[in-house]
Amino acid sequence: MPRNRLKDQRISDGLTITELARFANISTKVISQTERFLKDPTEVTKRKIVNGLNAAKKQGDKPYDFEYIFPAQ
Repeated sequence: MPRNRLKDQRISDGLTITELARFANISTKVISQTERFLKDPTEVTKRKIVNGLNAAKKQGDKPYDFEYIFPAQ
């Protein structure tokens, strides 16, 4: 199962799983399973997660790169 930086960045940004799920428009279950490496979501879902992280950032903050959150294995 590929590793990711999702949980570290979510916590660093002060977001709960529920808040990120709302920003990303996906279920809390998917976020939780992705953070615990139980599921490897589709590319589309991963992009929604990264978009959700970026939507939650303050204006002017550098957005996250997809490859930073979900590094290629």
